[in-house]
Amino acid sequence: MPFRDQWRDVKTLHDDGIPIDTASNETAKLFDATLTQYTGWYNDNQLGGIETCLSRLLSSDPTCIASRILATGLDILGTASPASSLHSKTVTSLGNTTSSSEYINLHTQALIEWSLAKFSKAADTWEQILVLYPFDMMAIKFASDNYFYIGDREMIRDSIARVLPIWETSSNRPLKPYLYGMYAFGLGETNMIERAEKEARFALEMNPHDAWATHALAHAVEYAGETSKGIDILKKTYQDWTTCDLIKPHIDWHWALYEIEQGNREIAEDILVNHLLNKAGDLSMLDFVDIAALIYRLKLAGQNSSTIYSSDRLKKFINDHLHDHLLLFNDLHIYFIFNDYADLENRNDFIRILRDSYDTSDFDSGPVFRQVGNYLFQAIDQFREKKYSEVFELLYPIRNKIYQIGGSNAQRDLFYLLLIHSGVYSHNNQHQQLAQRLIHERCLMRNKTKSKMMENYANTILND
Repeated sequence: MPFRDQWRDVKTLHDDGIPIDTASNETAKLFDATLTQYTGWYNDNQLGGIETCLSRLLSSDPTCIASRILATGLDILGTASPASSLHSKTVTSLGNTTSSSEYINLHTQALIEWSLAKFSKAADTWEQILVLYPFDMMAIKFASDNYFYIGDREMIRDSIARVLPIWETSSNRPLKPYLYGMYAFGLGETNMIERAEKEARFALEMNPHDAWATHALAHAVEYAGETSKGIDILKKTYQDWTTCDLIKPHIDWHWALYEIEQGNREIAEDILVNHLLNKAGDLSMLDFVDIAALIYRLKLAGQNSSTIYSSDRLKKFINDHLHDHLLLFNDLHIYFIFNDYADLENRNDFIRILRDSYDTSDFDSGPVFRQVGNYLFQAIDQFREKKYSEVFELLYPIRNKIYQIGGSNAQRDLFYLLLIHSGVYSHNNQHQQLAQRLIHERCLMRNKTKSKMMENYANTILND
Protein backbone atom coordinates (compact mmCIF):
# COMPACT_ATOMS: atom_id res chain seq x y z
CA MET A 1 0.00 0.00 0.00
CA PRO A 2 1.49 3.38 -0.97
CA PHE A 3 -0.53 5.22 1.66
CA ARG A 4 -1.67 4.65 5.23
CA ASP A 5 -4.79 2.60 5.89
CA GLN A 6 -4.69 2.44 9.68
CA TRP A 7 -6.08 5.44 11.53
CA ARG A 8 -5.59 6.66 15.09
CA ASP A 9 -8.38 6.52 17.65
CA VAL A 10 -9.01 9.07 20.40
CA LYS A 11 -6.48 7.61 22.84
CA THR A 12 -3.75 7.31 20.22
CA LEU A 13 -4.26 10.89 19.01
CA HIS A 14 -4.08 12.13 22.60
CA ASP A 15 -0.98 10.00 23.25
CA ASP A 16 0.53 11.46 20.06
CA GLY A 17 0.02 15.02 21.29
CA ILE A 18 -3.16 15.99 19.45
CA PRO A 19 -5.87 16.61 22.12
CA ILE A 20 -8.90 16.25 19.88
CA ASP A 21 -12.12 17.15 21.72
CA THR A 22 -14.23 14.07 21.07
CA ALA A 23 -14.99 10.74 22.66
CA SER A 24 -15.82 9.19 19.30
CA ASN A 25 -13.20 6.89 17.83
CA GLU A 26 -14.90 7.18 14.45
CA THR A 27 -14.43 10.96 14.57
CA ALA A 28 -10.81 10.60 15.65
CA LYS A 29 -10.04 8.22 12.80
CA LEU A 30 -11.76 10.41 10.23
CA PHE A 31 -9.83 13.39 11.57
CA ASP A 32 -6.58 11.48 11.21
CA ALA A 33 -7.49 10.30 7.71
CA THR A 34 -8.34 13.83 6.57
CA LEU A 35 -5.23 15.36 8.12
CA THR A 36 -3.08 12.65 6.54
CA GLN A 37 -4.44 13.30 3.04
CA TYR A 38 -3.91 17.04 3.51
CA THR A 39 -0.34 16.44 4.66
CA GLY A 40 0.36 14.01 1.81
CA TRP A 41 -1.35 16.05 -0.94
CA TYR A 42 -3.61 13.24 -2.11
CA ASN A 43 -7.19 12.03 -2.13
CA ASP A 44 -7.54 8.49 -0.83
CA ASN A 45 -10.00 6.84 -3.21
CA GLN A 46 -10.86 4.11 -0.70
CA LEU A 47 -12.10 6.83 1.65
CA GLY A 48 -13.75 8.91 -1.04
CA GLY A 49 -11.10 11.62 -0.80
CA ILE A 50 -10.74 14.62 1.46
CA GLU A 51 -14.16 16.13 0.76
CA THR A 52 -15.99 12.92 1.64
CA CYS A 53 -13.87 12.45 4.75
CA LEU A 54 -14.62 16.00 5.86
CA SER A 55 -18.35 15.49 5.40
CA ARG A 56 -18.29 12.27 7.39
CA LEU A 57 -16.03 13.86 9.99
CA LEU A 58 -18.32 16.81 10.65
CA SER A 59 -21.44 14.65 10.90
CA SER A 60 -19.86 11.94 13.06
CA ASP A 61 -19.65 14.27 16.08
CA PRO A 62 -21.13 17.75 15.50
CA THR A 63 -19.82 18.89 18.89
CA CYS A 64 -16.17 18.29 17.97
CA ILE A 65 -14.59 21.71 17.48
CA ALA A 66 -11.25 20.30 16.28
CA SER A 67 -13.09 18.83 13.30
CA ARG A 68 -14.56 22.23 12.42
CA ILE A 69 -11.14 23.84 12.82
CA LEU A 70 -9.61 21.39 10.35
CA ALA A 71 -12.46 21.85 7.87
CA THR A 72 -12.40 25.65 8.16
CA GLY A 73 -8.64 25.84 7.86
CA LEU A 74 -8.62 23.69 4.73
CA ASP A 75 -11.28 25.93 3.23
CA ILE A 76 -9.88 29.37 3.95
CA LEU A 77 -6.22 28.44 3.44
CA GLY A 78 -7.16 27.40 -0.07
CA THR A 79 -7.23 31.22 -0.70
CA ALA A 80 -10.20 30.99 -3.06
CA SER A 81 -12.62 33.07 -0.99
CA PRO A 82 -13.34 36.80 -1.18
CA ALA A 83 -11.54 38.77 1.51
CA SER A 84 -14.71 40.79 2.10
CA SER A 85 -16.65 37.76 3.35
CA LEU A 86 -13.84 35.61 4.71
CA HIS A 87 -14.18 36.60 8.36
CA SER A 88 -17.95 36.08 8.56
CA LYS A 89 -17.58 32.81 6.66
CA THR A 90 -14.93 31.65 9.12
CA VAL A 91 -16.95 32.57 12.19
CA THR A 92 -19.98 30.77 10.76
CA SER A 93 -17.93 27.69 9.96
CA LEU A 94 -16.36 27.50 13.39
CA GLY A 95 -19.67 28.02 15.19
CA ASN A 96 -19.71 28.38 18.94
CA THR A 97 -16.07 27.70 19.71
CA THR A 98 -16.04 28.42 23.42
CA SER A 99 -13.91 25.71 24.98
CA SER A 100 -12.02 24.89 28.14
CA SER A 101 -9.21 23.55 25.94
CA GLU A 102 -6.27 25.89 25.31
CA TYR A 103 -5.51 23.85 22.20
CA ILE A 104 -8.95 24.52 20.73
CA ASN A 105 -8.97 28.19 21.70
CA LEU A 106 -5.56 28.88 20.18
CA HIS A 107 -6.46 27.16 16.92
CA THR A 108 -9.68 29.14 16.77
CA GLN A 109 -7.81 32.37 17.43
CA ALA A 110 -5.32 31.65 14.64
CA LEU A 111 -8.04 31.04 12.05
CA ILE A 112 -9.94 34.16 13.09
CA GLU A 113 -6.74 36.19 12.75
CA TRP A 114 -6.07 34.71 9.34
CA SER A 115 -9.63 35.45 8.20
CA LEU A 116 -9.01 39.09 9.10
CA ALA A 117 -5.88 38.98 6.86
CA LYS A 118 -3.70 39.28 9.97
CA PHE A 119 -1.36 36.67 8.56
CA SER A 120 1.63 37.44 10.79
CA LYS A 121 -0.48 37.31 13.95
CA ALA A 122 -1.95 33.98 12.84
CA ALA A 123 1.57 32.67 12.31
CA ASP A 124 2.58 33.70 15.81
CA THR A 125 -0.45 31.91 17.24
CA TRP A 126 0.30 28.69 15.36
CA GLU A 127 3.87 28.86 16.63
CA GLN A 128 2.50 29.28 20.15
CA ILE A 129 0.48 26.10 19.63
CA LEU A 130 3.61 24.27 18.47
CA VAL A 131 5.51 25.27 21.60
CA LEU A 132 2.78 23.57 23.64
CA TYR A 133 1.88 20.82 21.16
CA PRO A 134 4.92 20.15 18.92
CA PHE A 135 3.38 17.01 17.43
CA ASP A 136 0.32 18.81 16.11
CA MET A 137 0.60 18.31 12.35
CA MET A 138 -2.50 20.45 11.79
CA ALA A 139 -0.73 23.50 13.26
CA ILE A 140 2.49 22.62 11.42
CA LYS A 141 0.69 22.50 8.07
CA PHE A 142 -1.40 25.62 8.65
CA ALA A 143 1.68 27.59 9.69
CA SER A 144 3.71 26.31 6.76
CA ASP A 145 1.03 27.25 4.23
CA ASN A 146 0.75 30.69 5.80
CA TYR A 147 4.49 31.35 5.61
CA PHE A 148 4.37 30.44 1.94
CA TYR A 149 1.59 32.97 1.33
CA ILE A 150 3.41 35.82 3.04
CA GLY A 151 6.81 35.08 1.52
CA ASP A 152 8.53 34.32 4.83
CA ARG A 153 11.20 32.04 3.41
CA GLU A 154 13.18 31.65 6.62
CA MET A 155 10.16 30.53 8.62
CA ILE A 156 9.09 28.06 5.93
CA ARG A 157 12.37 26.41 6.88
CA ASP A 158 12.69 27.24 10.56
CA SER A 159 9.14 26.43 11.66
CA ILE A 160 9.90 22.82 10.72
CA ALA A 161 13.42 22.99 12.17
CA ARG A 162 11.96 23.94 15.55
CA VAL A 163 9.92 20.75 15.88
CA LEU A 164 11.79 18.18 13.76
CA PRO A 165 14.35 17.25 16.46
CA ILE A 166 11.48 16.68 18.90
CA TRP A 167 9.74 14.36 16.43
CA GLU A 168 13.01 12.51 15.86
CA THR A 169 13.18 11.51 19.53
CA SER A 170 9.87 9.70 19.18
CA SER A 171 9.20 6.60 17.09
CA ASN A 172 6.03 5.29 15.46
CA ARG A 173 4.57 8.64 14.53
CA PRO A 174 2.92 7.97 11.19
CA LEU A 175 3.30 11.49 9.74
CA LYS A 176 6.95 12.01 10.74
CA PRO A 177 8.46 11.20 7.29
CA TYR A 178 6.59 14.12 5.74
CA LEU A 179 8.51 16.61 7.87
CA TYR A 180 11.74 15.94 5.98
CA GLY A 181 10.21 16.90 2.66
CA MET A 182 8.74 20.02 4.23
CA TYR A 183 12.12 20.91 5.71
CA ALA A 184 13.77 20.29 2.34
CA PHE A 185 11.45 22.79 0.70
CA GLY A 186 12.36 25.47 3.24
CA LEU A 187 16.05 24.77 2.77
CA GLY A 188 15.69 25.20 -0.97
CA GLU A 189 13.82 28.48 -0.60
CA THR A 190 16.71 29.87 1.48
CA ASN A 191 19.31 28.76 -1.10
CA MET A 192 20.63 25.85 0.96
CA ILE A 193 20.40 23.74 -2.18
CA GLU A 194 22.65 20.78 -1.41
CA ARG A 195 21.04 20.21 1.98
CA ALA A 196 17.61 20.60 0.42
CA GLU A 197 18.33 17.81 -2.07
CA LYS A 198 19.73 15.60 0.69
CA GLU A 199 16.69 16.02 2.94
CA ALA A 200 14.27 15.51 0.04
CA ARG A 201 15.98 12.28 -0.99
CA PHE A 202 15.97 11.09 2.63
CA ALA A 203 12.22 11.72 2.81
CA LEU A 204 11.70 9.79 -0.43
CA GLU A 205 13.70 6.85 0.89
CA MET A 206 11.16 6.56 3.69
CA ASN A 207 8.15 7.19 1.45
CA PRO A 208 8.58 7.31 -2.36
CA HIS A 209 4.99 8.58 -2.58
CA ASP A 210 5.75 11.75 -0.61
CA ALA A 211 5.00 14.08 -3.52
CA TRP A 212 5.88 17.18 -1.49
CA ALA A 213 9.38 15.76 -1.07
CA THR A 214 9.49 15.18 -4.84
CA HIS A 215 8.32 18.78 -5.22
CA ALA A 216 11.09 20.00 -2.90
CA LEU A 217 13.60 18.01 -4.91
CA ALA A 218 12.26 19.55 -8.13
CA HIS A 219 12.86 23.01 -6.65
CA ALA A 220 16.38 22.17 -5.50
CA VAL A 221 17.34 20.78 -8.91
CA GLU A 222 15.90 23.83 -10.66
CA TYR A 223 17.75 26.24 -8.38
CA ALA A 224 20.96 24.33 -9.15
CA GLY A 225 20.35 24.86 -12.87
CA GLU A 226 20.15 21.10 -13.51
CA THR A 227 17.09 20.99 -15.73
CA SER A 228 18.05 17.80 -17.59
CA LYS A 229 18.54 16.06 -14.25
CA GLY A 230 15.16 17.36 -13.11
CA ILE A 231 13.37 15.96 -16.15
CA ASP A 232 15.12 12.62 -15.64
CA ILE A 233 14.07 12.49 -11.96
CA LEU A 234 10.44 13.24 -12.76
CA LYS A 235 10.38 10.64 -15.53
CA LYS A 236 11.88 7.91 -13.34
CA THR A 237 9.60 8.61 -10.37
CA TYR A 238 6.47 9.36 -12.39
CA GLN A 239 4.47 6.45 -10.98
CA ASP A 240 5.21 7.60 -7.44
CA TRP A 241 4.30 11.30 -7.48
CA THR A 242 1.35 11.03 -9.85
CA THR A 243 -0.54 9.15 -7.13
CA CYS A 244 -0.79 12.45 -5.24
CA ASP A 245 -3.48 14.13 -7.32
CA LEU A 246 -3.58 17.38 -5.34
CA ILE A 247 -0.03 18.34 -6.22
CA LYS A 248 0.51 16.37 -9.44
CA PRO A 249 -0.43 19.34 -11.71
CA HIS A 250 2.05 21.55 -9.86
CA ILE A 251 4.86 19.04 -10.34
CA ASP A 252 3.87 18.88 -14.01
CA TRP A 253 4.27 22.68 -13.96
CA HIS A 254 7.83 22.30 -12.71
CA TRP A 255 8.49 19.88 -15.54
CA ALA A 256 7.24 22.54 -17.97
CA LEU A 257 9.67 25.07 -16.46
CA TYR A 258 12.54 22.72 -17.14
CA GLU A 259 11.45 22.42 -20.76
CA ILE A 260 11.17 26.19 -21.21
CA GLU A 261 14.67 26.69 -19.82
CA GLN A 262 15.91 24.18 -22.37
CA GLY A 263 14.09 25.92 -25.19
CA ASN A 264 11.46 23.20 -25.62
CA ARG A 265 8.44 25.50 -25.73
CA GLU A 266 6.16 23.06 -27.56
CA ILE A 267 6.63 20.42 -24.86
CA ALA A 268 5.88 23.01 -22.17
CA GLU A 269 2.75 24.06 -24.02
CA ASP A 270 1.63 20.44 -24.26
CA ILE A 271 2.01 20.13 -20.47
CA LEU A 272 0.03 23.33 -20.01
CA VAL A 273 -2.87 22.21 -22.18
CA ASN A 274 -3.07 18.51 -21.34
CA HIS A 275 -1.98 18.39 -17.71
CA LEU A 276 -3.13 21.75 -16.33
CA LEU A 277 -5.89 23.35 -18.41
CA ASN A 278 -7.60 20.04 -19.13
CA LYS A 279 -6.98 18.31 -15.81
CA ALA A 280 -9.82 16.29 -14.31
CA GLY A 281 -11.85 17.82 -11.50
CA ASP A 282 -12.23 21.40 -10.39
CA LEU A 283 -9.45 23.96 -10.65
CA SER A 284 -7.89 25.02 -7.37
CA MET A 285 -6.24 28.37 -6.85
CA LEU A 286 -2.87 26.60 -7.03
CA ASP A 287 -3.88 25.17 -10.42
CA PHE A 288 -4.92 28.62 -11.60
CA VAL A 289 -1.73 30.46 -10.66
CA ASP A 290 0.32 27.71 -12.30
CA ILE A 291 -1.71 28.01 -15.50
CA ALA A 292 -1.54 31.80 -15.58
CA ALA A 293 2.20 31.83 -14.88
CA LEU A 294 2.90 29.22 -17.53
CA ILE A 295 0.88 31.09 -20.14
CA TYR A 296 2.85 34.24 -19.35
CA ARG A 297 6.21 32.45 -19.36
CA LEU A 298 5.43 30.99 -22.76
CA LYS A 299 4.59 34.48 -24.00
CA LEU A 300 7.97 35.70 -22.78
CA ALA A 301 9.61 32.76 -24.53
CA GLY A 302 7.84 33.67 -27.77
CA GLN A 303 5.20 30.94 -27.78
CA ASN A 304 1.83 32.45 -28.66
CA SER A 305 -0.24 29.47 -29.73
CA SER A 306 -3.97 30.09 -30.05
CA THR A 307 -4.52 26.68 -28.44
CA ILE A 308 -3.72 28.24 -25.09
CA TYR A 309 -6.40 30.89 -25.29
CA SER A 310 -9.48 28.73 -25.67
CA SER A 311 -10.46 27.80 -22.15
CA ASP A 312 -13.98 28.73 -21.05
CA ARG A 313 -13.17 26.91 -17.84
CA LEU A 314 -10.33 29.29 -17.11
CA LYS A 315 -12.44 32.30 -18.00
CA LYS A 316 -15.12 31.20 -15.54
CA PHE A 317 -12.56 30.67 -12.79
CA ILE A 318 -11.12 34.14 -13.26
CA ASN A 319 -14.49 35.85 -13.23
CA ASP A 320 -15.56 33.86 -10.16
CA HIS A 321 -12.48 35.12 -8.28
CA LEU A 322 -11.97 38.50 -9.90
CA HIS A 323 -12.65 40.43 -6.71
CA ASP A 324 -11.41 38.09 -4.00
CA HIS A 325 -8.48 40.43 -3.25
CA LEU A 326 -7.15 38.30 -0.44
CA LEU A 327 -3.58 37.75 -1.62
CA LEU A 328 -1.62 39.98 -3.97
CA PHE A 329 0.04 36.88 -5.40
CA ASN A 330 -3.32 35.61 -6.69
CA ASP A 331 -4.37 39.03 -7.99
CA LEU A 332 -1.14 39.41 -9.95
CA HIS A 333 -1.69 36.08 -11.67
CA ILE A 334 -5.21 37.11 -12.64
CA TYR A 335 -3.76 40.30 -14.10
CA PHE A 336 -1.14 38.44 -16.14
CA ILE A 337 -3.86 37.05 -18.40
CA PHE A 338 -6.60 39.57 -17.63
CA ASN A 339 -7.13 40.77 -21.18
CA ASP A 340 -7.60 37.26 -22.53
CA TYR A 341 -10.27 36.12 -20.09
CA ALA A 342 -11.91 38.73 -17.87
CA ASP A 343 -15.39 40.06 -18.67
CA LEU A 344 -14.80 43.57 -17.31
CA GLU A 345 -14.70 46.11 -20.12
CA ASN A 346 -11.94 48.10 -18.55
CA ARG A 347 -9.08 46.60 -16.58
CA ASN A 348 -8.84 49.89 -14.69
CA ASP A 349 -11.96 48.82 -12.78
CA PHE A 350 -10.06 45.79 -11.54
CA ILE A 351 -7.11 47.89 -10.38
CA ARG A 352 -9.38 50.51 -8.79
CA ILE A 353 -11.32 47.95 -6.75
CA LEU A 354 -8.11 46.11 -5.89
CA ARG A 355 -6.41 49.30 -4.73
CA ASP A 356 -9.43 50.24 -2.61
CA SER A 357 -9.41 46.76 -1.07
CA TYR A 358 -5.78 46.94 0.02
CA ASP A 359 -5.43 50.65 0.75
CA THR A 360 -8.58 51.02 2.84
CA SER A 361 -8.11 47.88 4.89
CA ASP A 362 -5.67 46.94 7.61
CA PHE A 363 -4.65 43.78 5.79
CA ASP A 364 -1.05 42.67 6.15
CA SER A 365 -1.00 42.90 2.34
CA GLY A 366 -1.64 46.66 2.38
CA PRO A 367 1.98 47.78 2.88
CA VAL A 368 3.17 45.12 0.44
CA PHE A 369 0.80 46.50 -2.19
CA ARG A 370 2.06 50.04 -1.69
CA GLN A 371 5.75 49.14 -1.61
CA VAL A 372 5.83 46.37 -4.23
CA GLY A 373 2.51 45.29 -5.68
CA ASN A 374 1.51 48.63 -7.12
CA TYR A 375 4.69 48.71 -9.22
CA LEU A 376 4.20 45.13 -10.39
CA PHE A 377 0.72 45.87 -11.71
CA GLN A 378 2.04 48.96 -13.49
CA ALA A 379 4.84 46.89 -15.00
CA ILE A 380 2.38 44.35 -16.39
CA ASP A 381 0.42 47.22 -17.96
CA GLN A 382 3.52 48.73 -19.53
CA PHE A 383 4.73 45.36 -20.80
CA ARG A 384 1.39 44.82 -22.48
CA GLU A 385 2.07 48.03 -24.40
CA LYS A 386 5.66 46.90 -25.18
CA LYS A 387 7.05 49.83 -23.21
CA TYR A 388 10.07 47.86 -22.08
CA SER A 389 12.08 50.79 -20.73
CA GLU A 390 9.21 51.74 -18.45
CA VAL A 391 8.88 48.13 -17.24
CA PHE A 392 12.57 48.00 -16.40
CA GLU A 393 12.43 51.31 -14.52
CA LEU A 394 9.49 50.01 -12.47
CA LEU A 395 10.90 46.58 -11.63
CA TYR A 396 14.62 47.11 -11.16
CA PRO A 397 14.40 49.16 -7.91
CA ILE A 398 12.07 46.66 -6.23
CA ARG A 399 13.56 43.42 -7.54
CA ASN A 400 14.85 42.38 -4.11
CA LYS A 401 11.54 43.10 -2.38
CA ILE A 402 9.31 40.97 -4.62
CA TYR A 403 9.54 37.99 -2.23
CA GLN A 404 7.03 39.83 0.00
CA ILE A 405 4.15 38.97 -2.35
CA GLY A 406 4.47 35.30 -1.35
CA GLY A 407 4.95 32.13 -3.35
CA SER A 408 8.17 30.26 -3.99
CA ASN A 409 11.42 31.38 -5.56
CA ALA A 410 10.47 29.40 -8.66
CA GLN A 411 7.11 31.14 -8.93
CA ARG A 412 8.52 34.61 -8.34
CA ASP A 413 11.23 33.96 -10.91
CA LEU A 414 8.63 35.04 -13.47
CA PHE A 415 9.04 38.64 -12.34
CA TYR A 416 12.83 38.45 -12.73
CA LEU A 417 12.34 37.01 -16.21
CA LEU A 418 10.01 39.91 -16.97
CA LEU A 419 12.72 42.30 -15.77
CA ILE A 420 15.43 40.62 -17.86
CA HIS A 421 13.19 40.42 -20.92
CA SER A 422 12.34 44.11 -20.65
CA GLY A 423 15.98 45.09 -20.21
CA VAL A 424 16.99 43.02 -23.22
CA TYR A 425 14.38 44.66 -25.47
CA SER A 426 14.65 48.17 -24.03
CA HIS A 427 16.13 50.80 -26.33
CA ASN A 428 18.03 52.17 -23.34
CA ASN A 429 21.63 50.99 -23.55
CA GLN A 430 22.06 51.05 -19.76
CA HIS A 431 19.03 48.79 -19.38
CA GLN A 432 20.58 46.32 -21.80
CA GLN A 433 23.84 46.39 -19.87
CA LEU A 434 22.01 45.79 -16.60
CA ALA A 435 20.03 42.98 -18.23
CA GLN A 436 23.33 41.34 -19.19
CA ARG A 437 24.46 41.63 -15.56
CA LEU A 438 21.17 40.12 -14.38
CA ILE A 439 21.69 37.20 -16.74
CA HIS A 440 25.15 36.68 -15.21
CA GLU A 441 23.62 36.89 -11.74
CA ARG A 442 20.91 34.34 -12.51
CA CYS A 443 23.32 31.90 -14.14
CA LEU A 444 25.86 32.07 -11.31
CA MET A 445 23.10 31.37 -8.81
CA ARG A 446 22.40 28.24 -10.84
CA ASN A 447 25.93 26.83 -10.74
CA LYS A 448 27.06 28.86 -13.76
CA THR A 449 24.48 27.10 -15.90
CA LYS A 450 23.35 29.24 -18.80
CA SER A 451 20.05 27.81 -20.02
CA LYS A 452 18.90 28.03 -23.60
CA MET A 453 16.51 30.75 -22.53
CA MET A 454 19.31 32.87 -21.05
CA GLU A 455 21.52 32.21 -24.07
CA ASN A 456 18.79 33.57 -26.32
CA TYR A 457 18.48 36.71 -24.22
CA ALA A 458 22.26 37.23 -24.16
CA ASN A 459 22.52 36.73 -27.92
CA THR A 460 19.71 39.24 -28.49
CA ILE A 461 21.70 41.89 -26.64
CA LEU A 462 24.87 41.08 -28.58
CA ASN A 463 23.09 41.26 -31.90
CA ASP A 464 21.19 44.47 -31.15
